[in-house]
Amino acid sequence: MAGVSTRTLQRKLAHLGLTYSDILKMARYENASRLLRDTDCRIIDVAFSSGYTDPAHFSRAFRRMAGATPRQFREQSRLG
Repeated sequence: MAGVSTRTLQRKLAHLGLTYSDILKMARYENASRLLRDTDCRIIDVAFSSGYTDPAHFSRAFRRMAGATPRQFREQSRLG
């Protein structure tokens, strides 16, 4: 998809100080935070839409990235 081999992509990411896992985490977080902020989707649906198969794992990963649970994040983003 990127037009390069897996190893070449790994080298280019390493040169930027990133890993594929880092990019995946950021993309999932950005998608989840947008859905939590801009929709009324249930949190379990946000988890599945963001690529997680386990809602509990989603909540832990989201809390590590945002510093708040998905529910807390939604409440805070709607307050201001």
